[in-house]
Amino acid sequence: MLDQVPQAPQKLPLVGHMAALMAGAPWDVTERWLRERGPTVRLQIPGASYLVTSDPEFIRHVIVGAADNYVKDLRAMGAFLDILGHGLLTSDGELWKRQRAVLARAFRIEALRNVAEASIRAVDRLGAVLDAHARSGRPVDIGAQMRRLTLQVIAEATLQMPPHQSDDVLPRLYEPLVEEANKRVWQPYRGFLPTPAKFRYDRSLAQLDAFLLGKIRARLQARRGDPKARPSDMLDMLLANLDDGGWSEESERLVSDELKTMLFAGHDTSSAMLTWTLHSLTQQPAELERLRADAALVFKGDGVPDYEQLKRLDFAGACLKEALRLYNIVPIVVREAAVDDTFGELVIPRGTKVMVHMQALHKDPRHWPEPEAFRPDRFLGDEPVGHRWLPFITGPRSCVGQHFSLLEAKIVLSRLALRYDFTPVPENSDARHRYNIPVGPRASICMHVRPRG
Repeated sequence: MLDQVPQAPQKLPLVGHMAALMAGAPWDVTERWLRERGPTVRLQIPGASYLVTSDPEFIRHVIVGAADNYVKDLRAMGAFLDILGHGLLTSDGELWKRQRAVLARAFRIEALRNVAEASIRAVDRLGAVLDAHARSGRPVDIGAQMRRLTLQVIAEATLQMPPHQSDDVLPRLYEPLVEEANKRVWQPYRGFLPTPAKFRYDRSLAQLDAFLLGKIRARLQARRGDPKARPSDMLDMLLANLDDGGWSEESERLVSDELKTMLFAGHDTSSAMLTWTLHSLTQQPAELERLRADAALVFKGDGVPDYEQLKRLDFAGACLKEALRLYNIVPIVVREAAVDDTFGELVIPRGTKVMVHMQALHKDPRHWPEPEAFRPDRFLGDEPVGHRWLPFITGPRSCVGQHFSLLEAKIVLSRLALRYDFTPVPENSDARHRYNIPVGPRASICMHVRPRG
């Protein structure tokens, strides 16, 4: 059975490994255990036991080869279920298959062309902010600006929201929810105690739900008034895949949950990816110049390149992928065995939770020489990275929005690099937040900006 797998160190009576996990960033602690005793170890916390693995073959088995034998562990997502609802990230079975098919169509080529235009407009709007900082000499908080920009892009792509509405509504509703959800992962009692934080959370959640339901109902009424209208954003695409005669409160809830999933996943991970990538490039000016030279081949003059041209931002893509490997914005995912399973001689009983440790995989020197170095060239050669690089997972449950996110980020990064010089403040650090997911910097990444040319 599982006894053949080494047990992680620092186990205590009653609490198991919880105290050790709380002593530092949990993904850093478990990565160290895998280095010492891995590539697979057992750990226990109150109420649950896990197999933690960075073994590429075991990971491939769980998320590709025997993917139907495993389901998502909702306990691992518990604090975020209010934000994500029963959307694609949290569902399984027939509901997941149906929603996956719907969202795959929503993220088709037409949507990617739209996101390219929305990203260019968002960078132009950000330019006004950066120009003001350049004139004043004040450094700009890059993370905060990337969150604002990516929210504008995903809000326009999903709901046709104008930027001023996105800036006014979404940060005010989303940021308290995400901040509190991250705290509840490690302090679950916060969801039950009648504290001011809980009241703020409940109020923000109710306002977000009401806001999205209002958008859905208004759009549905407009579609009924003009049945021949072509889908213009992702909400239209979601509604176009529903049987109008079967519309119900459940339908509304599902569409609302998918919108919440897209808004959350579509801006938080993208903004962290952009922040870490720009931070890394300012530490290596030669790589930043390579990015500019590559981007200049695509962005010529004032015209907007077409979709096929934008896909050729290869070095920007390599920089983003290397930042995802190095900083591991989503360091782990958890699956639960839905049936008894085997991997080689290892028998995995039903109910076993498997923690796929992407961070440990991405930092393993056997797969990535000099794993702590930022080297975008890793992603420019002919050798496929295969299952050594999994920030978007792979297999049937790979991230449906990964092409959206990477295209948006390549455009934003390239346009900013062509337009500005960035000088990091001395206080910037590689230190990551201890427990927030997506994993962002522990402190703000700030830079002085100066227009080029």
